[in-house]
Amino acid sequence: MATPLLAIAKIQKKVWDGSLPLEIRLANADCRTYDETDPYLINLPRLSYLPFLLPRLHAFFAPSLINPSTPPHELWLSFQGVPLKYHHPVGLLYDLFSGAPPANPDDDEVDAEETLPWKRELRVQEFRPELMGLDAEGKVVRDCFVNAHILGDVEVVFE
Repeated sequence: MATPLLAIAKIQKKVWDGSLPLEIRLANADCRTYDETDPYLINLPRLSYLPFLLPRLHAFFAPSLINPSTPPHELWLSFQGVPLKYHHPVGLLYDLFSGAPPANPDDDEVDAEETLPWKRELRVQEFRPELMGLDAEGKVVRDCFVNAHILGDVEVVFE
């Protein structure tokens, strides 16, 4: 009767090994050139968090930023103008937004294949108040991660 355990182990492996291809472009309003910059392409684990990607994005897009001295923790990512919350894993954000209707109602139906790579926009200006501010040391991200796991443990205990 090892088959149920093997099935569970296979599912767990797929969840832990899951990754998501991302295509990140710099917003036109934050770019110093009139042409679009090259996108940043990465295959990110579904269990990863966006703030850990910000230093790499900053290094990649710094030559194209209007103000290259902007620190990485002031960058933020959006999907169709909606800011993405930093305290959710990338896989959860994809699951929440990939089924969202397109911002332009004139667009045709979007196939599942067309949603990958997941296209994001990197922003610097027009910081939204609903976003939590990040700090240079990463303490905000660490605190959110710890709080999420504490709340998860508490919910499991009381269920």
